[in-house]
Amino acid sequence: MNSSEPLSAGLKALPDKTGSFSSTQAAWRFYANGSVSLPILQGPLTAAAHEGIARHCSQYALCVHDWSRLSYKHLNKTDAYAITHETDVGYDLQTSLVVSDRTGLPLAPVAQRLVSADGSYATYGDTATPSPAKNHLEEVSDCIQYLDNQGFPKPLVHLIDREGDSVGHIRRWDAAGSRWLVRVKDNPKVDCEGKPAACKAVAAGLAFSKTRQVSYHGKTYWQWVAQAEVTLSRPAKPSQKKGKQPAVPGVPAAGKAGGQPRPER
Repeated sequence: MNSSEPLSAGLKALPDKTGSFSSTQAAWRFYANGSVSLPILQGPLTAAAHEGIARHCSQYALCVHDWSRLSYKHLNKTDAYAITHETDVGYDLQTSLVVSDRTGLPLAPVAQRLVSADGSYATYGDTATPSPAKNHLEEVSDCIQYLDNQGFPKPLVHLIDREGDSVGHIRRWDAAGSRWLVRVKDNPKVDCEGKPAACKAVAAGLAFSKTRQVSYHGKTYWQWVAQAEVTLSRPAKPSQKKGKQPAVPGVPAAGKAGGQPRPER
């Protein structure tokens, strides 16, 4: 009776003769119940992730972390806040979505955190009282640590876009034994073959090899892959938004660098 996508968020009114107002009242009673916590609501989704990973993942479960701004114009939403400036008012939502390493299809959201003017509310950890909002990478680092301890059937690989290119946080993930993949900026340097080089220079010098055929939008393409061993030894530079911060040296982190793949039919 429901034709929406499997991962569509939110509860829906049941297909019966009950009026919309009655459904709204029932939903309000449910959400206002003090025993209905965010970790409890997350429980069935985590169970679905365990089942989906076991059935649809080969070697790893890919966990994509990203942030969204929720903007509302309703005057009765008194807990909205100015995210970046006084006219950018709403909420900040972080979501962690597990997808299959075999097909790329989504399996289940395994964590969410909403930041409002009152604090930060997460589906994991102790949410009895609102906690102060942290920056994005501090929040997602706590989330990664939590998810790595959930005993999923396959190891998680955490994927973060360019915002995740932070030396200090990469060292934290590396020290914890997490697996991660970050799209880095062009100019910062890494050590490659014993010499410092900009990331774009390392990528430009990679030798690609034809690896396997993949299906993309109903057509078959060859996938080209290249990699290089690199070490991240430069000091971390904390965010300067709250004033100038000194650079922080740390233990070198080893990893692999890859370039932009070339499509070929």
